[in-house]
Amino acid sequence: MFAFIVRRLLQSIPVFIGIILICFALLKLSGDPVNLIASPRASEMERQKIRERLGIDQPWHVQLARYFKGDLGKSYRHDRPVRDMVLEGAAVTARLALGAMTLAVALGLFFGLLSAHKPRSLVDYASAAAASIGVSIPAFWLAMLLILIFAVKLEWLPLPRPGMGQLRYFIIPVITLGLIYTSLIARLTRGCLLECLSQDYIRTASAKGLSRARVLLDHAFPNALVPVVTVIGTSFAGLLTGAVLTETACALPGLGRVVFQAITERDHPVIIGGCLFFAVVFVTMNLVVDMLYGLMDPRIRHHG
Repeated sequence: MFAFIVRRLLQSIPVFIGIILICFALLKLSGDPVNLIASPRASEMERQKIRERLGIDQPWHVQLARYFKGDLGKSYRHDRPVRDMVLEGAAVTARLALGAMTLAVALGLFFGLLSAHKPRSLVDYASAAAASIGVSIPAFWLAMLLILIFAVKLEWLPLPRPGMGQLRYFIIPVITLGLIYTSLIARLTRGCLLECLSQDYIRTASAKGLSRARVLLDHAFPNALVPVVTVIGTSFAGLLTGAVLTETACALPGLGRVVFQAITERDHPVIIGGCLFFAVVFVTMNLVVDMLYGLMDPRIRHHG
């Protein structure tokens, strides 16, 4: 297992280096930021001061070395380090993603197991209908519906306010995204379990006199987890990269809103810094999923 992990880590290093080089190149190709900040009548001295303030007056290799160290430059519009802006937004988004994915995994696996235990039953049909509705509903619409019901009509939860990051303001967005991803995980879990239940080793376990619930949990469920873990990992990475519409509807200052605002302001360092964070998150989550594969299936770590 140790050799498998080391091999995967070494394979990821060139990917991370490539991501940083591409993002740095995109930043340099986006043009001279002085033209966006300085007035057309600004003198060369004033333009040079802007370059010094932004840290772009040094040679490109010095800037690239700083980029590798995590110095992503300064925002053109807010005069703040890009790294701080990205990490602040990512901290809010991480809380949202962790809460939503915890809810989705718990409910999704439960309903998936329940549907596979009683296929073509009323529970299975109800689960399939709920999953279809959950996948079809836009996240921002569900968020606004929950706000209308629980914050406006019933007044059980506070109304969203810009810049608020307290825990109670996360309840509605966590439920919104959690329910949507619950649908995906539940249906995938059901499908994978039913496929495993048709295998020969399951028939052998049933022939030994084990109950269907015991066969489902002890034999089918561990083997059905590999594709489910893949979806959970990619979904969690997607949430970490910012649920823009949900964060906007719930007024959360997450990374999605930070990048969206930077796009509207043509704040290139923040845009590229956000893209760099997104890419690193996806590569890291793929690495974590690969390691989980090796833990769940010995065949993968021996031949992977």
